Amino acid sequence: MAQSTEQVNEFKHKLDLIVQTGLLIARSHNLEFIVQSVTDAGRELCGAQFGAFIYNVANEEWESDPSYTVSGVDHETFANSGMLRSALAFVKTSNGTEILRSPDITKDPSHGPSHSHSAQSYRMPNGHTPAGSYLSIPVKSRSGEAFGWLLYGHADVDVFEQSCEDLVTAVAAQAAVAIENVRLHDQLDEKVRELEQIEQRRKESSKRMGELAAIVESSDDAIVSKNLNGIVTSWNRAAARILGYSSDEMIGQPILKIIPEQLHSDEMIILGKIRAGDRVDHFETIRRTKSGQLIDVSLSVSPVRDHTGEIIGASKILRDVTDRKRMEKSLLQAEKIAATGRMAATIAHEINNPLEAVVNLLFLLRSMITCEEGIEYLAAAESELSRVSHIAKQTLGYYHEHASASSSSISELASHAVTIYGPRCATSRIQLEKCLESSSRIIVRKGEIMQVISNLIANSIHAMPAGGKIRISVRDTSLPRPGVLLAVEDTGEGIPPEDLPKVFDAFFTTRDTIGTGIGLFVAKQFIEGHGGKITITSGIEPESHGTTVSVFLPLHTSYEDPPEPSSSNATSRRNENTSQGLELLKQLSCNQLT
Repeated sequence: MAQSTEQVNEFKHKLDLIVQTGLLIARSHNLEFIVQSVTDAGRELCGAQFGAFIYNVANEEWESDPSYTVSGVDHETFANSGMLRSALAFVKTSNGTEILRSPDITKDPSHGPSHSHSAQSYRMPNGHTPAGSYLSIPVKSRSGEAFGWLLYGHADVDVFEQSCEDLVTAVAAQAAVAIENVRLHDQLDEKVRELEQIEQRRKESSKRMGELAAIVESSDDAIVSKNLNGIVTSWNRAAARILGYSSDEMIGQPILKIIPEQLHSDEMIILGKIRAGDRVDHFETIRRTKSGQLIDVSLSVSPVRDHTGEIIGASKILRDVTDRKRMEKSLLQAEKIAATGRMAATIAHEINNPLEAVVNLLFLLRSMITCEEGIEYLAAAESELSRVSHIAKQTLGYYHEHASASSSSISELASHAVTIYGPRCATSRIQLEKCLESSSRIIVRKGEIMQVISNLIANSIHAMPAGGKIRISVRDTSLPRPGVLLAVEDTGEGIPPEDLPKVFDAFFTTRDTIGTGIGLFVAKQFIEGHGGKITITSGIEPESHGTTVSVFLPLHTSYEDPPEPSSSNATSRRNENTSQGLELLKQLSCNQLT
């Protein structure tokens, strides 16, 4: 049958609508615009009263919360009037992949009501929206994936002919291509964003690596990395300076090259800890330089992990502590020498009293001896006493500090001591605090005061083998008279009450293996020699253990002005008696020689 001009024009219009719709959605990357355009075009092509595009339903919740567009009806009416429920049921019967066209859904045995439980989910439910004609077209990708379904309905029957199905199928094919393009575009955008993020992270990582490399190269400490076999993989400038080997000489070489043979077992232990993910902090040991010199070092070793978290090596920070060790030994040696001299001088001083008595007795005895043999014995005794006098004089001269007293700041001396002992405290996990508030300058013998401060800090360090805190403070005070108060406080083990009265006694110590027992004795002599006073308080209770040593130095010390001959100071009197005794011995020696 020949078609009328009106039918031909209508068909051309529909073809043109398909073309225009295809061009429109091909240029768009907006999914909602695409599905709405396709829904409207499909309804116009098939002459449906209402239409819908149910999409993005490839999930378990699609029946309860589907995404859809509508045409010829508003969303609220579509959702509440039963149209949506009917549409979803209609889609279910097609298993999502088949084209379904029903001329009268109410009479279709495949979609009508059923009393069979097994078939109920595959048929239109009772009470569905009154409609005669139904058309369902799946929108599928080239791989067969269903993007959604175009559904159209009309109250009349026999509305959707084969030509309607063909036209809507063409639009569905265009929709599938457009949706796939949107997905590809979104995936491409996501990849671009990922690449941009990767590039940004790479730039940031490169910047951090550059900063870290600059820090490593400018560090005063040697920073070395090695793999789990102990092979050196990096070697900074400080490592070359401290150990003598250049990076070219060490990279690729075993770290054992700088470790003395007797300590090779330590390296195996360290690598074992690293493999277990543990750190090694402030491990003091010895390393050998290129020249063969052995140096004291402090090591901190940390595991190095790759991007997956797997341990692939170790990073080592090596600090040369040779100078610190040498300084500590020098301070200790100086303390021992000074203490020995002080003790020798004290003993020599005390010898003078009985020596003076013996000299006087021999002088009186000379006039009473008349026999020649007795006179010879007397001469021999006087000769030996002259020798004893000379030894005592040498001993007293050995102790006395030859450097003259000078104006000094106790705060500056304390600060210098903190600088010396700071690294040792850090290694021993001891927090060293200082509160130096005094700016007063007093006349002191700097060497003696420095020795006192060093001795007090060293005692505090030994009292805290497991770590703790030391606080050094210097402040001005007016009690008991104007002066400076130095205090060294620690959170160590404390001193038992029964030992406190004996801490300033010579040779008394609670550290049998390392203590000399003369440090506090000498400190007391030095402070009292300046006219000051030293006191100590301590506790051993778990909640308040620790020790505080307080040193008071007057603003006007004993060394500021020469002591008056009539001074009541016990030390001055002893010095005067000593001088008189030595002078008498000298005179007697001279008389004997003549």
